[in-house]
Amino acid sequence: MWVGEIDVADDDLVRRYWEAGREADIFGRPYAVYWTLQSALVAFQASSNSVEQHPIAAIVGDEIVGTNQVVLPVLDNRHLAYVEPLVRPAWRGRGIGSALLEASFELARRQKRTTVVAEVPMAFDERSAGRAFAAKHGFTTGILDIHRVLQLPVDVHRLDALAESAARHCGAYDIVLFDDAVPDVHLAGYCELNSSFNAEAPKGDLVLEAEVWDADRVRSTEARFRLQGRRTCSALAIARNGSVVGLSELMAVEDDPGLGIQSGTLVSSEHRGHRLGMALKVANLRRFQERFPAVRTVHSWNAEENGPMVAINDTLGFRPVEHVAEMQRIL
Repeated sequence: MWVGEIDVADDDLVRRYWEAGREADIFGRPYAVYWTLQSALVAFQASSNSVEQHPIAAIVGDEIVGTNQVVLPVLDNRHLAYVEPLVRPAWRGRGIGSALLEASFELARRQKRTTVVAEVPMAFDERSAGRAFAAKHGFTTGILDIHRVLQLPVDVHRLDALAESAARHCGAYDIVLFDDAVPDVHLAGYCELNSSFNAEAPKGDLVLEAEVWDADRVRSTEARFRLQGRRTCSALAIARNGSVVGLSELMAVEDDPGLGIQSGTLVSSEHRGHRLGMALKVANLRRFQERFPAVRTVHSWNAEENGPMVAINDTLGFRPVEHVAEMQRIL
């Protein structure tokens, strides 16, 4: 068996790598979300100013039997390496996952990374071969997330009622909607709010630092999303002084038209208690349904301990489908 980084300039090799990872990730998970081939090709072949992405494969003969994408932040959190070891079902139990993980540890050490993080899906009764595998290799659980899904379309009359209820509490704020690119006038505030995510959102025992967001990172990310066929609807909460104090983002994917992804939702701590989270999500969901009528399921991931956001999702009609353990190992 050969284990190492593949040649990302070889489109066919990247395709086979993607197929192997997808087969492994969705096995036994009816609500698994795996990125599209176009997203993978762009991620590995186009430049990025915020992350490095290293595709490690395990190959037996001509068959890719396992994958492990290693993501290294470069603007911030330079102590971290994110890993995703996946082994095709027919090849499990032969040490392939361990070999993939060890290869990622070596890469992390070469890049002076000290903390490795993996997201491990599992059933609600916490049975998970993946979690047991990670624990065997020295990972501990940093925080538990809940993966939820929302079936679309949500009845517009229900959205109207929720919007009216929220509006009675957040009249001092404006909700601004935009598609795909952050308006220049709100770019600085958008960056400031995104930089506060790791401080504002629950992170359990995960060792995370503040992220660095600036105009170059935002515009670079938007350009990569366009190449990947990712389309976004976003909502901002604007205070009377013009500052950006809340945001919520939804994503559709051209190559998977039935799929929607709830990305980040955040309200600054000093502006909470005004139903801004609900106002943002309802306004953005309404716009998203109008723009992407083919989307049938929106997926969301929230920390189990994030009570206010969990309550908003429950009210909107999201239902839980699995746990995801964010696990870390200090090298």
